[in-house]
Amino acid sequence: MIASLDKNSVSGEPASLYAMLARRARHASDAMLAALAAIGGISAVALLAVRPRWWMYALLPVMAGAFGLWGILERGISERGAERSVRYERAVAVAQWSAVALGTVAALVTAFALLGVLMGPFIS
Repeated sequence: MIASLDKNSVSGEPASLYAMLARRARHASDAMLAALAAIGGISAVALLAVRPRWWMYALLPVMAGAFGLWGILERGISERGAERSVRYERAVAVAQWSAVALGTVAALVTAFALLGVLMGPFIS
């Protein structure tokens, strides 16, 4: 669904980040995707419950969990076949876009937090 955006790209053009992640998710095992989703979700919730001020350390597990969840949903779409209902497709599409948005926001916040940490000594 989301990964199909780059199927018609020019062969000399490099694949986008989302297409590379989609390829990686398709080749990953079910156990790895489930482990990423579980570990990402559990560690993020546990860290936020125990130490709420350490929210920035939960960003990497959130990215891993979003990737695992998205990969599971992508695999569910490709394996389910033609017996899908419109309601099922809509629910999976919303869940996939939510996982992509969550992972992207977590990656952007991580990048800016890292930039802030690295730039802090130079600005002061």
